[in-house]
Amino acid sequence: MLEKQKPQMNCIVLSATQVTTHMRRVVLGGPELSAWLSSPGIQVAGAWIKIFPPGIKGRAYTLRDIDHVKSTISIDFVMHGNDRETGTVSAWARHCQPGDCVNIAGPRSAGFVLEPDSEWLWIAADLTALPAAIRIIESLPAHLKVSAFFVVDALSDKQDIHNKASMKIRWRTLAVRPEMNANRNYIIKDINALRGNGQVWIAGEARWVKSWRAFWLESKNLNPAKISSKGYWKLGEHDYRD
Repeated sequence: MLEKQKPQMNCIVLSATQVTTHMRRVVLGGPELSAWLSSPGIQVAGAWIKIFPPGIKGRAYTLRDIDHVKSTISIDFVMHGNDRETGTVSAWARHCQPGDCVNIAGPRSAGFVLEPDSEWLWIAADLTALPAAIRIIESLPAHLKVSAFFVVDALSDKQDIHNKASMKIRWRTLAVRPEMNANRNYIIKDINALRGNGQVWIAGEARWVKSWRAFWLESKNLNPAKISSKGYWKLGEHDYRD
């Protein structure tokens, strides 16, 4: 259980680099960050913080990487819209430079806790939830079997994932959105191959998440307690909150 959100803390942009076509990584540091990195729950897989650029409403982002030696954190931002977009956190991330200041608050949980008896994990995410999904996968033990389904804007958004667990990943492009269920047959064999006790983690576009949750409940009769699902955004709706 993570502690209640703390007051905002000031950080400094140390670097900002393009990771893939639509993903930009911003590394934050600063004199206040070292003590903050000892916060309870900071290492929980998929933990997230809120980012508050100057004059912009804050939004939640996953802690993609934590470096205790350098006292830095890395955040991956999806780059959507265009270069002239202003007033959003992603627009700030597109244009931020080393030395820029930004506030953060948190951390909070991504809603994932690996159960002691789990033998497998099925994890699904679109590009917005990919940082959390990768962070979770990287935390998993070697004995666990992982089956992942990732929907990205372009195949150039695929990322290398390094983990100890046995893993199979299916990547699909944005063309399947919003009716991503039409693509279900592509991975049904992977799902049917999962045996024993397991868990499901799904995050991304709200209707897609809801549909996959229903599939696991109704078609696979999975215990609701074994499913963690979160709608990060909703197609056609501005500033969606799940």
